Amino acid sequence: MVFTGVVAYPITPFTPDGEVNLKELGLLVSRLAESEVDSITVLGSSGSFAYLDACERSRVLQCALAAADGRLPVSVGISSIATRDVLTAARSAERLGAAGLVLSPVSYLPLTDDELVCLVEEVASAAGLPICLYNNPGTTQMSIDVELVGRLAAVPTLAAFKDTAASPEDFAVRAANLQSQLPRPVSHGASSDPLLATGEVAADAWHSGLAALLPASYVAFRRAVLSGDEDRISRHRSRLLPVVQGVQRLRTLSGLHALARACGIDAGDPRRPVLPVAGSEQRDLARLVNALDDVEDGLSA
Repeated sequence: MVFTGVVAYPITPFTPDGEVNLKELGLLVSRLAESEVDSITVLGSSGSFAYLDACERSRVLQCALAAADGRLPVSVGISSIATRDVLTAARSAERLGAAGLVLSPVSYLPLTDDELVCLVEEVASAAGLPICLYNNPGTTQMSIDVELVGRLAAVPTLAAFKDTAASPEDFAVRAANLQSQLPRPVSHGASSDPLLATGEVAADAWHSGLAALLPASYVAFRRAVLSGDEDRISRHRSRLLPVVQGVQRLRTLSGLHALARACGIDAGDPRRPVLPVAGSEQRDLARLVNALDDVEDGLSA
C-alpha cells in the first residue's frame, strides 16, 4: 500500500525571484529516494500547493518522478477549491505516473458531508489511483468524522485516511472508532509532527513534512516506536523533539523553509504573501539541526 510507513512531504524550493527551483527539488527528492522513507508526496501543504498554478504543479510532479526514478513511490496532492481543478489534477497525476493522490477538502466554504462524499467519488471516477483523504481542520475548517470515512470506504480506490488529533489518547480513540466503521482495510495515518514526536502514536503511517528534511531521524524514531522499546523511544524523542518544537513555534511553512536552509537545502523563501522567518530564528533552527547527531550526509552539509 502506498500510504504506509514514513510518508515524506518535501517542500517546493523557490529561487530568489520566486520561481520554482526544479533543480533543487530534484536534488531533494533524489536524496529522499536514497533514504529509508517509504514514499514521497509532493504538493502537500509543505509543498506550497496552494501557491502554485496548474502548470507549476505539473512541473513539480514531473520533476519529482524523474528524480525518484522508480526508487520510491511518488504521490501528489491534488487539492484545490474548485472540483474541476481537483479532477484536472487527478487526471494529470495519473497520466504522468504518480503512485497516489492526497486530497484535502479545501474550500472557501467548509464542505458538508454530502459535498465531501461527492468530491471523493468524482476523484475516484476521474482517476484510478489510490486516494488518501486528509483531515486537516486547521485549514479546511471542517473535521472529518471517522463515521464518514466508513461511509467513504464504499469508494474502492480510497486507500488511506491521513488524520490528526489533539493528543495520542484522542488519536487512539479515533483509530478504534475508525476500525469499527470500516468494512475493509484503509490505512489510518497520523499527521502533525508534535503528535508524532510524542512517541506514543504508531499508526499505519506517519505523514510528515519534517520527515522530508530529516528522513533518517524519522525512520529511526518510527522503528523505535514500533518496537515498543521505551529506552530507544526516549532517546530518539529527546533528539528530535527540540527541532519539532523549534519549527512549531514558527508559522509552519516559513519554519519548514528555514529548517530546509539549516539542513543545507537551497529552499529559498516561501512564496508571498507568506514571509520568511527572521534571521535570529533561522540561526536558532540551525543550532538545533547541528545538535542532531543522525542527520544524514548531504542534508546537513
